[in-house]
Amino acid sequence: MPSISVVSFSPHERFHLLLCELDDTMFIVDCGWPLNTLYSDQADDTGKLRTAKSDTRLDPRDALSTINWARVDFILLSNYEQMTLLPYITEYTEFSGPVYATEPAKAYGRCVLEEGLGAALQGSDAMQGGSSSMASTSNVSHSSWSRRANGLDKWQAQVPYTQRDIVAAMEKITDVRHNEIISPVPFVQVYTRSSGYSIGSANWTVEYKNHRTAFISTSTFATCLHPQEWDPKVLSDAQAIVFCDAVDPASYEDDEVGTARANAQVLQRINQLCSTAISTMKQRGRVLLIGEPYGVTQDIFQLIAEHTQSLNLPLPQFIFISPVAERTLQYGNIMGEWLCESKQALLYLPEYPFADKDLRQKNHLHFVRSLADLATKNIPQGNWFVVAPPHDTATIDYFARQWKQDAQRCSSAEMASGTGMAKFAVLIHDDDVARSQSLVNRLSVSSEITFVPVSRRFTYHNIEQSLASATHAQHVLMPSSVYARLAASASKYEFKMFEFSHLQATTVDLSADRHLPLNIQKEMTRQIKSSGKQCAVVTGRLSLAAGKIRLEYPEGQAQVQASAADTSANSIKNTHSAVPVSTLPRDLSVWTPERLADELNEIGINASVVVGIPNGTAAASSEPQLQGTDRPVKLIKIVVPGGSATIHMHGGWSVECTSVSTQWTVMDSLRRVLKCT
Repeated sequence: MPSISVVSFSPHERFHLLLCELDDTMFIVDCGWPLNTLYSDQADDTGKLRTAKSDTRLDPRDALSTINWARVDFILLSNYEQMTLLPYITEYTEFSGPVYATEPAKAYGRCVLEEGLGAALQGSDAMQGGSSSMASTSNVSHSSWSRRANGLDKWQAQVPYTQRDIVAAMEKITDVRHNEIISPVPFVQVYTRSSGYSIGSANWTVEYKNHRTAFISTSTFATCLHPQEWDPKVLSDAQAIVFCDAVDPASYEDDEVGTARANAQVLQRINQLCSTAISTMKQRGRVLLIGEPYGVTQDIFQLIAEHTQSLNLPLPQFIFISPVAERTLQYGNIMGEWLCESKQALLYLPEYPFADKDLRQKNHLHFVRSLADLATKNIPQGNWFVVAPPHDTATIDYFARQWKQDAQRCSSAEMASGTGMAKFAVLIHDDDVARSQSLVNRLSVSSEITFVPVSRRFTYHNIEQSLASATHAQHVLMPSSVYARLAASASKYEFKMFEFSHLQATTVDLSADRHLPLNIQKEMTRQIKSSGKQCAVVTGRLSLAAGKIRLEYPEGQAQVQASAADTSANSIKNTHSAVPVSTLPRDLSVWTPERLADELNEIGINASVVVGIPNGTAAASSEPQLQGTDRPVKLIKIVVPGGSATIHMHGGWSVECTSVSTQWTVMDSLRRVLKCT
C-alpha cells in the first residue's frame, strides 16, 4: 500500500517548502521562504538601516542542509511567490532533477528574485556608505559567504545566491501548461490546474499507482481580478489533498467567505483605494501607491486609469519605480491566454487587456529603475501617480517627506492658479499585515495613510467550503492553524483529516479502498419475492479493498442479526474494518454463475464459468483435482487487458484480482450488471 510523507521546511505560513516522499519517489513542492529574512532592508524608528536578523533559525541553509538533495527527483513550483530559494537549491546543492512551473510563474518569478536581490544590494550600499553593482556581486563565490563574520558580510550572508545563479536557475525550469500531463519519473504523472491567485499560478496533482494527491497552494475564489479563475477539478479528482496555504486566522475577520462574498470583499477594498486616489487627483493632488508592480497593483492601476478617463479628469503621470516594472506590465498583454475570461475576450478586439500600452503612447506612463534614475527622467510636473514596492523604503520616505513639505509651502495663490499641490495620498494594499503595519508606523508621522489590505488567499472558511467538492477524498492534510479550526467538524466528513507543522513529518497511508454506489432495485426484489424467498431492498456501496469486493451498508440502517449457523451460500458478509457490521442474510439464489457470466459477456467482459476450489486455483477441467476435503465449485473467470479476476459466489460473494486496473474494471462491470437487472 503506497504512503506519502510531508515535511514543511518554511517557518512562515505564507510560504511553502514541502518535502514529499511517495514510496521511493521524493520531490519538493514550492521553494518559498520569507523574503524579509533574506532581503531585510527595514529601518528602525530613527530611520537608520537595520541589519538582517542573525537568528540561525531564519537561515534557510540550516534547514535545507538536512535534506538529501541527491535523492530528490523533481521540484514543482506553483507561483512566483514560491521561488525564493530555487537558485540556491539548483546551484549549491546536489539536486539535479527537473523543475516544473508555468511560463508566467517562471517569468514573474525571475522578476521577483531580481528585484529582491536588487533591494539587498541597495541595502548593502547604505550600510557600506558607497555603491555596488549587481554585476560585481554576481561574481562572488558561494563559499565566501560562510567565511564572513560580522557587519556587512553577516548581512549579505542572508542572500544565498547571485544574479548569475538566478539566470542559471531559470534556465533549468521546464514550462508546463494547465492540464498538461508530465511524467518526471517512471510511474508518476503530474499536472496543474489554475489556482486563481496570479497569472500562471497553479495547483499541482501528483498521480502514482492510480492515487491522485492534490497540492493546493496559494489560491483564491475571487473571479473579479485579472488572473485565470480557480479550477475546482483539482479537488474533485483527488484521493489525498494537501492544503499548503491559508491566511493566518489572527489576520482576518472571522466571517464566512464564499465565492460571491470573496468577489464582493475584494472589489469593495479595491474600490476604496481607487476612490481615495480619484478624490485626491480631483483636488490636483498626488498619489503614492505602495505595492509590487504585479498582482493586485495591476488591477488598481487599470481601474484608476479607466476611471480617470471616464470622469474626464486630467490624466496623471503614472510612474513605476522598480527595475522590473516594465517587464511585469508587458507580461500581462503578452500572456493573454493565462488571464480571466473577460480579459481573454479583449484579445480578439483591437485593444490590449491592460491600459499600459495606451498610456505609453500618450507619454503618461514612465518606468524608472530607482529613485536616483528619476532625476534623469524629464517627466512633466503635475498630478503624479507613483507606484513603489514595499521594500523600497528609501523611495517611500522620500516622497512622503517631500510631498508633505510641498503641501506645507503651497500658498492659496498657487492653489488658485492650479500650480500648487496641497494634497497627497499614500495607499497600501499589501495583505502582508506585518510588513504593511511596519510601513504605516513609519509614515504615520509624516503623512496620512490609507491602509486597505486586499486579501485574496484562502481562509479556513474557504477550505471548508472547497471540501464540499472533494467527492473522492480519503485523506486531507492542512496546516496546524487551519486544522485547529476544522478539527471540531471533522466528524461530518467521510475522509480523515491530518495536520502538519514546521519540521514535523506527517505520513499518510494511501488506502487502496474504492467505493461505488450500489442499489438493488425493487424489480429484483419482486422477482425474489415471487420465488417465496425472504428479501429486502438493499442500498449501500461496493467496497474494493485488498482485491475483495464487499457490500457495505450505511450506518444506522436496520441490521438483521444472524448466528453463525445462518451463514450460507446466499448471504453477504460485511467485513469492513471501520464500521463492523453483522452477517446479513440475503437471498441471492437468482444469481447463478452461468447467469452472471452471460450478463458480463453481454456488456463486453470476457467471462467464463470454470470449476475450482474456493480461494484456490480455478480450472476449466470438468474433473478438477481435489485438495484435501475442499469441494470444487463453479467460479467465474474474467480476463481483461492488464490482468484477470475470479468471482466466488459460494459462502459469500468475493472477487480476487491480479492488478489495480483489473479491480476497477470488474467493479464497474458488476455495478452495471446489478444496475440493469
